[in-house]
Amino acid sequence: MSTRLLPAGLILASLFLHACGESKKKMPAQTAASTATVNTAFERNPPIATSIKVKALKETVNGNNVLLTATFPRAVIRDNVHSIVVNDETLTLRDDGSEGDEKADDGIFSVAINEDLSALKEDLIAIQNANVDKLNKKEHLFRWSGRSATVIDNQVRESNVRNLDFDKGADINPDLFKLIPDPELRERSLMITDLGVIEDPTRTFNPCTKKGNPKGVWTFSYLISQMANTPASGISVNTFLQSWLEKWMAAQTINADNVPARTNIFNIVILPWLQASNPGAIINTGNWKTFNFDLSLAPFRLLAIVNRLDLRGNSGYKISNAGEGRFVFCVLTPNCTLLRFTTILEYGIPKSTCKELHEFAQQWWDLKALVPGTAAYNDALQKITDQFTAAGTSPSKPNGSSLNQLRTNEIALARPWELREFMINKKGIFDEVTVKQEPALKFNRLSGATAADQQILAKYANDSTAAILAQTYQVPEIEAASGVNFLGGKSQMPAPVHFWDASNVAGSGFITNDTVRHILSINTCSGCHAGEARTSVGNLINDPAGVPHASFLQIAPQPFGTKPTLSAFLTGDPSQVDGLFRVTDPAGRPTGSPIQWTFNDLARRAEDLQLLLKTECGKSRLVGIVRALSFRPLNFTH
Repeated sequence: MSTRLLPAGLILASLFLHACGESKKKMPAQTAASTATVNTAFERNPPIATSIKVKALKETVNGNNVLLTATFPRAVIRDNVHSIVVNDETLTLRDDGSEGDEKADDGIFSVAINEDLSALKEDLIAIQNANVDKLNKKEHLFRWSGRSATVIDNQVRESNVRNLDFDKGADINPDLFKLIPDPELRERSLMITDLGVIEDPTRTFNPCTKKGNPKGVWTFSYLISQMANTPASGISVNTFLQSWLEKWMAAQTINADNVPARTNIFNIVILPWLQASNPGAIINTGNWKTFNFDLSLAPFRLLAIVNRLDLRGNSGYKISNAGEGRFVFCVLTPNCTLLRFTTILEYGIPKSTCKELHEFAQQWWDLKALVPGTAAYNDALQKITDQFTAAGTSPSKPNGSSLNQLRTNEIALARPWELREFMINKKGIFDEVTVKQEPALKFNRLSGATAADQQILAKYANDSTAAILAQTYQVPEIEAASGVNFLGGKSQMPAPVHFWDASNVAGSGFITNDTVRHILSINTCSGCHAGEARTSVGNLINDPAGVPHASFLQIAPQPFGTKPTLSAFLTGDPSQVDGLFRVTDPAGRPTGSPIQWTFNDLARRAEDLQLLLKTECGKSRLVGIVRALSFRPLNFTH
């Protein structure tokens, strides 16, 4: 058997084209009676196998030569059959003692498939060789728990893939399929901030110099017009814009959370834009909605185009959530001063089959072979973004727009820093809605929560320990135990050290698990943009030129002609041997020896993109099954 070292790019192709003999054979069809209904609720919260084994069959089962078995904790799957979708085909694992399953109701589910196991083993050896080669060049491979990383370099070096014995039965660790990603993915396929892209004169526009294309497909004006989709919705872009901007003009109550007005939106954003659009007009707070905005003068600078396929669900059960694509903008003053005010357009990816998802991911991957800013790169990127930004790309959603939500993060209008969330409602205009995964501020001890409110937060966290650790929880609008409105109507960062916690004294108001407290906190907008990820310090770790990174922002605006800076939470810390950015637990937990949380989120996203292409929606049934039974969606909002 060959153990030759293959280039990483060839390994990806090899795993699909070479690993699975069944791609050349006719697949034995399962009968209708042998299949169970796929539980689509598992797309967000799938059962995760505690072990997966693969064994070569001495005698075929329904013409299949390999038996894959997966063990699940008791009561995780209540039926004795469990169906998943692999490569858009439904497969059923059985715990009923039939079709290769050895014993009924023992929690071990089995499925017989065709697989070229010798070729699979050769590919796994090639993956290990490629990883070891990169480890020798001081690159690293990680295991991720949520957003925090653990280096697994030694496990890679010591892996016994050469000794896998499929005749006796071999344990298959999903980590075996992990390749150290190409670093080019970060800037070319994941977080695109190259000036040749964000200042592309054919697709973007500088409202201050009037250079570029005011109708360019990456301008705020074009994107907001496509969301309004006036020909189909009958809603003018002006009305659509007003429905968003007016939300700051008056106080609101969102899920019983008071969201105070930030009336400075009028003098800082609305009035200058309308005056430039309507020279000589007398405009005030009473009549501003009678005037039209000139979209070519929209005071927004593009900062980044972002791939968030990592936000998708488990495609083994359904593809209703294929992740997101995002555009990040900074708001400008009339004289082109950058406001501390960012606006993020977050689009759902309108893909619903494995084939569509795989092809879309491949388009992002292929960008790494091109040079950002060149005609070839920008054309290829536009072909990607058009699939989710253009009007009508999601016919079942309001206005046919693929937008999931619009989020803002600013201190330009009032203190403190505040994040808000907006969605297009059924009428086709914007509503301001709750901020997801973040309780109302009044439940946070650091914001002056009463003992009773701290107890509500702690009870929710403690009762949800398993779901929070598994990243399957969703902060509810109403907290079940207390019956009180719980989810926040806004997200605020009152201080640089801001994070989320209940009481710091043992008792009914104390969150008992240190990791639960951290996950709950970092998955809030305010925790991630402040003390939990140390974004608030405005560190310069990631910027070799020493360009300041603005506090409370993951993507910090810089003037035209200068690339935005990224937080170390995103980029990691290149001064560290493993490249991870370390943040000491801001709550000081556990007492006396607080945890150091380790971040490099773009490395996590790069690995995820590579695994998506290598293990999901490919030609290997076995690899697809392993992925479906081991991939846990993370349910992040940011």
